[in-house]
Amino acid sequence: MAFGPESVTHEWADSGWLNAPSTHEPPQDDVAAWIYWRTWSWEQRLPKDTHQRPVGAGADRDLRVPEAELRARQWAQALGIPLPKLERPNPVLVVDIDHLFAYRGRGAAAYMGGLLRDALTAKLTAVRRRIWGPDPFDSLTYWTQLGQDVPQLDVQFFALLAARKGPYDRGVRAESAAVQQRLQQLQLRFDVATHLSYGSHDAPEGYREELRALEDILGRPVVRQRSHFLRAARSEELLHRLRDLGVAEDWSLEFADATGFRAGWASSVLTSGVVEVPVAAMDQNFLGLSPREIADELHRLQAAAWSVGAPLRVGTHWRLFGPQPEVERSPKDFRAWRQGMELWLHEACSPKA
Repeated sequence: MAFGPESVTHEWADSGWLNAPSTHEPPQDDVAAWIYWRTWSWEQRLPKDTHQRPVGAGADRDLRVPEAELRARQWAQALGIPLPKLERPNPVLVVDIDHLFAYRGRGAAAYMGGLLRDALTAKLTAVRRRIWGPDPFDSLTYWTQLGQDVPQLDVQFFALLAARKGPYDRGVRAESAAVQQRLQQLQLRFDVATHLSYGSHDAPEGYREELRALEDILGRPVVRQRSHFLRAARSEELLHRLRDLGVAEDWSLEFADATGFRAGWASSVLTSGVVEVPVAAMDQNFLGLSPREIADELHRLQAAAWSVGAPLRVGTHWRLFGPQPEVERSPKDFRAWRQGMELWLHEACSPKA
């Protein structure tokens, strides 16, 4: 290999693995093959869950280390390739809007049925909220205030508009005036992209319909997406269809069950013409921990991302920050997560950080 106008060449131990790639780990000294294997081939041997997602919890390596990217940087330095100075980028919060509203935006039949049920069961608070608000899941006020309190923070929203609802899609309807108004208001301060529904993967035009619906609401092209339930993440079929639709970035590069860097990179990876953006953690990964333990773990992940000059991207859900998230009737308690996340953000984004 030669880099630049000089005639100096460099060699590495070529094991032949790249000529016949497999899920088996190549020799450590075949650096090119090892980086390729860890980035694109390693996860194929992991067990799959009921949604066909790779299970990271039982991985045979420390997922919290972006080892493929660290190895790539070390190799580049050994080859004399100049690398940019390591930076400490601001963190990025990735917010999935699976449920924009608890009561509104779901159609007249669903609204009236819920209102009648709450009235007959004497749930007067719910009746008042349905009629006058605020909606239990609507967290626009929270995010606006957080943006003011932590101006260094970047936030990326992904909105679910399920054109073809699957068994795990219970979101709002794109044609609702309330939905359109709220997403347009959200866009005034933050970037909004699409959260492709579970059911859209099974419909021939599902991706296109949901993408077009959000673009019509926002009045601009949408070039980022994140799959609901991380369905089909990293699959060639998904990436090819996204590329054909003009989607440049897929933010689904993540384990559902574990924290860490799925491809071994904290920076983005180009795959099949689409930029895969890694998300290192999600709110459900921290259940059972105290706020301080959550903040400390996020600091450790951020240090790992900073070791290669990348931002730490952490995922959470819109409804958890609304005025009454317990309306979801989920047995999971995310209060410690919210407190720990806020503690980490204020510490990570302080002038001393």
